[in-house]
Amino acid sequence: MQLFIDSSSPDEIRQACEWGLIDGVTTNPTLISKGGADMQATLRNVVEASPGVVLCQVIGSREVEPLKAQARWLHKFSAKIVVKLPPSPAGFRALRELKRESPDIKIAVTLVSSVSQAYLAGKFGADIVAIFNGPLELALDQEVDLVGPVKRIYANYGFKTKVLSCGRFPRAFGQFAEAGTDICTLRFEFMKLLFDHPYTEQRLNGFLADWKGAFGEKTWPGA
Repeated sequence: MQLFIDSSSPDEIRQACEWGLIDGVTTNPTLISKGGADMQATLRNVVEASPGVVLCQVIGSREVEPLKAQARWLHKFSAKIVVKLPPSPAGFRALRELKRESPDIKIAVTLVSSVSQAYLAGKFGADIVAIFNGPLELALDQEVDLVGPVKRIYANYGFKTKVLSCGRFPRAFGQFAEAGTDICTLRFEFMKLLFDHPYTEQRLNGFLADWKGAFGEKTWPGA
């Protein structure tokens, strides 16, 4: 499973890279809007900081031609960019037409909240389906099992589309990984939680206290 960071902050992206965690970056209009007035500069900084692909969303959902025009521009902006289209009738039509026009353009269908939307993304040849299972779990206050069914449907029909899950908290991260998601994206604050568990911290503190009680500030010799 690949791990992406959901961010428009180059500092957050670089920190996650230093940890050796991430393979790419996801963004959305809200994240880009937080990067300042120059949206192109924000996107450029994200692309430069990312170790791999960057998912970037077009603006709008109802008109096919504006979606296609933005997708073409993003594709030319950087070879790293995967264009995110909405799961609307116009979005799916734009996906079909863009893939016929330029098979090399990488496209994700985003904001997918149901099995039917995920099926259409696979049928129409999306490279990635971005399932909003994490946000759905928060909104519904219950677990949402979409990864397993979608993976089985894709296997049934030979769809090559990769499944991206939006993770919230370590529990969901583990469940999505167990279900076989191809990519999990996490915001920086959730990514930091992957390292943490209260029992681990408790035991580390206990070990350190016992060691200091016997040896003070000594450690094993360094190389």
